Amino acid sequence: MQTPAELFENTIAWLQSNYSSYHFYVERDIVWTVQTHIQQQITQQDLPCKIFNDYPILPGTNRSLSADLVILTTDHEIALAAEFKYEPSHSRTDIQKQKLPVVVWGADGVGKDIARIFEFVEKGKAKAAYSIFIDEGGYFHKRNPHERSRWIDWGNGVWILRSQAG
Repeated sequence: MQTPAELFENTIAWLQSNYSSYHFYVERDIVWTVQTHIQQQITQQDLPCKIFNDYPILPGTNRSLSADLVILTTDHEIALAAEFKYEPSHSRTDIQKQKLPVVVWGADGVGKDIARIFEFVEKGKAKAAYSIFIDEGGYFHKRNPHERSRWIDWGNGVWILRSQAG
């Protein structure tokens, strides 16, 4: 039986293998695709967990205190939290050029997601947490990775910046 971390890791590997089969426009498309795949795996394998999106983790009313996805155990513990960012390729003709770049690179954007996943784990709110930034056209990938993260080449100009806590 897969653990929540294995389920998430296998889903990210599946996303990499099948990336060219999808046409994403916004971050929410990525989150929906990952959530749908994980839910299918939970159902097919009869795994003792549930997946939710936009799940509040830290106290407060601000959405930034929520995770894009969480996998809960049957005891309602957050086994895994995940944050996503997505930058579409700047060479795409189906996205208006004035909307690019979509992602903020610094401490208010990608850096904030990375810091937040570590906060989730350090405060004991999640056993494990991930930040996945998909840089579809490689617009950001030449920048130094944020602390506690690394660039991974998915091929065909797609890069991800990956961070893992716990």
